[in-house]
Amino acid sequence: MKLADVINKNTFLITGNFNDTDEFYNAFAELLKKREIIKDHNKVRRLFIKREKIQSTAIGKGVATPHIFSEEFKDFFIGVALVKDGMPYRAPDNKNVKLVFLIMSNDRYVSFHLKSLANIARIASKTDVLGEVSGIDSEEDLYNKIIELENKLENS
Repeated sequence: MKLADVINKNTFLITGNFNDTDEFYNAFAELLKKREIIKDHNKVRRLFIKREKIQSTAIGKGVATPHIFSEEFKDFFIGVALVKDGMPYRAPDNKNVKLVFLIMSNDRYVSFHLKSLANIARIASKTDVLGEVSGIDSEEDLYNKIIELENKLENS
């Protein structure tokens, strides 16, 4: 599975900062509601917050991969948020998170969650993904850079 096939460009968020993950998840759930991807933003927000309380989804190097299942989602997709100033996220390396890949679906797509988590972890560990995306201001450029990094890894 390639990220290009599952990243939903309509679910990108580029912003300055958030004080904590609760504030971030609220803003992201509101974005999904505004773009008519979900109906109940409070439910989705609560699911993300509940998942984060179980264990931090930060994987290090300024990247996080929160993942949830809900009947709110018809299909499997990944949203992407670039938080330029970062936010506290209880990361294993104690660094603030700046790039968040939000993995969402109903419960029929468990294997897609696992495959996408592996792809994102590989990009985070084998590239300077934060350095590559730090100056980006458009959703299209952010999408293109992520796909470019994934393609470079596949071809190396």
